Amino acid sequence: MRKNWGQSGDRRSRIDFQLGPKEKQALKLAEIREALVAAGYDTTAKQTGVLGLGRSKAWMVLNRDKRAGPSAKVIKRILLSPQVPKKVRLKAEQYVEDKICGRYGHSKQRTQHLAKDLRESVTLRVRRGS
Repeated sequence: MRKNWGQSGDRRSRIDFQLGPKEKQALKLAEIREALVAAGYDTTAKQTGVLGLGRSKAWMVLNRDKRAGPSAKVIKRILLSPQVPKKVRLKAEQYVEDKICGRYGHSKQRTQHLAKDLRESVTLRVRRGS
């Protein structure tokens, strides 16, 4: 008998446990895309404007095979974009936290490099009051 199968939080943790690091990364990027669509940014053109990225870069981040994920430069642009809705920003920040913690299979050296690259951006965002 399955207990608590209907509770999405419990079910999500079971799914996450079964996924590999790259699948988890792809899932989180899909959550960012879903949050954009839920906020009314349902086309690549609209998503481009709100994320502060070029059209091809926005499409690649949100729709392509997620083997490497977005670079630190792209993540910085998203976090510094003043038009990003709160729910999308939250998902992006969760993505960064997970990536820095190594949940997507990156080496400790790579995650430390990413944390260093992003530290300045996060500080700037807080100072600007976004």
